[in-house]
Amino acid sequence: MLAAAVLLTACAAGPRQPSATEASVGTIVAELALERGDCRSAAEAYAGAAAASGSAEANLGRALEVALGCQQYDAAARIAKLWRQRAPQSADAARMAGIVALQVGNNAEAAAAFRDAVRLAGEDPGKALAALAQAASSADNDYGTYVALRSAVEPADLDAPALVLLGDLAFGSFVFRDARALAEAAIARDSQSAPAQMLLAQVLAASGDAAGAIAAANAARRLDPKAQAFALAETLGRLDRVEEARIELERLLQDDDVGPQAERRLALLAFREGDFQEAAGRFSQRLRTGDDPAEALFYLGLLAERHGNEQAALEMYQRLVQAGAGLIARRRAATILMKQDKRDEAFALLDAQAREKPEAVVEVALTKSALLLEQGAAADALQILEAAQARFPAHPGLAYQRALALESAGRIGEAIAAFEALYRKRPDDPGLMNALGYTLADHKKSLARASRLIDGALALTPDNPAILDSQGWVRYRRGEGERALAPLERAYRLSHDTEIAVHWGEVLWSLGREGEARTVWARALARDPESRALKDTLSRHIPAAPQ
Repeated sequence: MLAAAVLLTACAAGPRQPSATEASVGTIVAELALERGDCRSAAEAYAGAAAASGSAEANLGRALEVALGCQQYDAAARIAKLWRQRAPQSADAARMAGIVALQVGNNAEAAAAFRDAVRLAGEDPGKALAALAQAASSADNDYGTYVALRSAVEPADLDAPALVLLGDLAFGSFVFRDARALAEAAIARDSQSAPAQMLLAQVLAASGDAAGAIAAANAARRLDPKAQAFALAETLGRLDRVEEARIELERLLQDDDVGPQAERRLALLAFREGDFQEAAGRFSQRLRTGDDPAEALFYLGLLAERHGNEQAALEMYQRLVQAGAGLIARRRAATILMKQDKRDEAFALLDAQAREKPEAVVEVALTKSALLLEQGAAADALQILEAAQARFPAHPGLAYQRALALESAGRIGEAIAAFEALYRKRPDDPGLMNALGYTLADHKKSLARASRLIDGALALTPDNPAILDSQGWVRYRRGEGERALAPLERAYRLSHDTEIAVHWGEVLWSLGREGEARTVWARALARDPESRALKDTLSRHIPAAPQ
């Protein structure tokens, strides 16, 4: 797999010496651009050199490596297309074309390329699947990866581990029917496969089959007591049987081999369920004992924020940053600094991450814009996004965030047009279908089309809680409150997302079921007491509610 971090380290360290074959003006220009840290110019220079020179396959691979590492997806797409034209029998060219397609959300193109990659590799399908899955893991396109890999192999040709790998991808893409079928096929292939039983337990729990899920979890634990020690606890948690999960974890505390991990899971369970006092005690203990102190310090920072002690939280996050923590700790620290009207300080903290890790430049821009949107500074967020787009013109994440920022700025027509433009480029992307449909529904525009888009997205990924939420919301907007409840309830059971709880409670309230709405909101507030959307909803319906 081509690693962006390695590429950009090379970018900082200076260029390697070009071989005699590569010693053309174009490649020299590209390497000089890398030396001075100008990734975009390097990617474009490599693309031009590759197109002009009749480069060998290795040189095309280098050009594509730089373009992907620099997140210059326009250049990457041109190089990938050229490589496939010049080396139509190359499995590597097909594989890399598929990865580029996944990066930009062209799922059908990725599927076609991966089919060719498996055919041309001529190796065991399970081995080919594993290699492609690893290579595609950087694409941040779970559904596209699953669809592409599923089309590239025949399940009948796969052994149990490969079937479980594909089933895990289906489960992560919210296609539970496929995940269940793949789990059952793996069990039929190997009745002693504990991972297959665990996959089945996950699917059945998410589908609401408690008895079947617990039976599968117990089977997984029986087949591999060490690796699947937490199978039952995880399954009970998925079933929302919190107290039973807690009891099981308390039992596992007594096992010296898994006790520390059981303690961690108990701490996370307490945090998730809003029992912040227990969570603080358990994470403090983990900090004292040195069991993953970075994670413990991060959660103690979150807990300090929940108790209104932002200065203590900031100090914890800054300790993590000094210890080399990634963007997540910097974002929490920056969030607090923004609340203190210290935008320059917050952004300096984020910019330091981009200087230390050049591959994080886009993520830093996205983080800055998100923080600005949280503060209602949509115009400033748009400036950051548009400047980033000038440097990374084909980056799908920037284009998507810009559409959200336009909506936040009240430029609804432009936001819809931006989502429409993205959807035209990626008509088989359920996430974009949902985003466009939800935006139309939320602003009461073209509700029939919004409903068709969302139903179409659900046909592709039928168990996705975000899309189920959209289906419920568009039904509510169309005056179909009773029909809205089922998808909203299921969406919340799957994800416990606060915004979904807001929508579910809103529909219940509109139907006169105010007590049920209060219950939904109360549980969501316990889990996420800082949610602005939830607090705003409560203030409208229950003026005496805590703010």
